[in-house]
Amino acid sequence: MEDYIIIYTPYITIKGRRIFASSYGLKAFRLCIPKDRYVAR
Repeated sequence: MEDYIIIYTPYITIKGRRIFASSYGLKAFRLCIPKDRYVAR
């Protein structure tokens, strides 16, 4: 089984445009990223 890192972010970028979670009635989007692809910033 692959391990994932869960990240919460208030917006995501699609085609250069920011999509805010508040537009969808959320506080943040939840992203599940595989550990081998995750890069800490």
